[in-house]
Formats: sequence, C-alpha cells, structure tokens
Amino acid sequence: MTVTVEGGDLESLKRLKTSYPRPAEGEEVPITFIDMREVFAGWSPELKRTVYKKDFMETQGLKRVREVILLEVYNWLLEGISFIELSEMELNQFREVLDQFIEKGGEIVYTRKRQDQWMINYFRLVEPGPWSMDVKGTSMDKLLEKYV
Repeated sequence: MTVTVEGGDLESLKRLKTSYPRPAEGEEVPITFIDMREVFAGWSPELKRTVYKKDFMETQGLKRVREVILLEVYNWLLEGISFIELSEMELNQFREVLDQFIEKGGEIVYTRKRQDQWMINYFRLVEPGPWSMDVKGTSMDKLLEKYV
C-alpha cells in the first residue's frame, strides 16, 4: 500500500513542529501538560523575537513588556518540548480542560480560534472512545505449549 502526502500537508505539519507552535484555526496539536509559570515577555528588537524573563528588572531594552503565563507542554507532533503563551482568560479555559483530563482521561489538543479580530489559544479534551478486545477462552497450558 502506498500513501501519498501532498506538499501542503508537509508544510503545515512542519509549522506545528516548533518550540512555539501557532496552529491555524482548525489545526490541532496534541499536547501533554508539563509545567506553567508566570514570566515577563517582551519584544527584542536586536533578536527580532519575543524574549521571556523571570524578573522585571531584566526586561530593559525590550518593547511591549507584559506579564504572561508560559505553558510548557510536550508537543506530540514535534516529539519534544513546546511553549505556549497564555492570557488570564486562556489560562482559565486551559485549567477547565486540564481538570476534565484528570477526571476522565483522554488527550488534550491545542488549537487557536478566532474571537472578533484576534486569534486566541484554545484547548479541548478528546475523550477516549470505548475500545474492546477480542479475547478467546484459552487455557494457560495451551498458551505455554504454543510459545515454549
């Protein structure tokens, strides 16, 4: 059996396999929660990217400094650690999903959705479906004879 993957599909997966994934609306990244911490984020003109600092005093020279929650997750597409910057509203929604995950199990997926003119981080729980196993009535003696 041959499976063909279109070029666009490879590019979208590549974009989600980063340390700071930003899925488009409808794209999902399966994640596992590791840790969260409050940090200061600011834009570094020299590095041309957002920089995260633990102390406000370290933010000199950064633009648009703000306090954010940095979520550390295991990104199953990347097969490594990723970070997601959350606002207070997004943190509350993530906590609700995390509580459901602890209660029911399943898998947490990260996506983003449009709210007015902004794209916000959004998490949802994919609950495990019922699964069954075909078990035959076989005695242990017969199994041991087969494998020994």
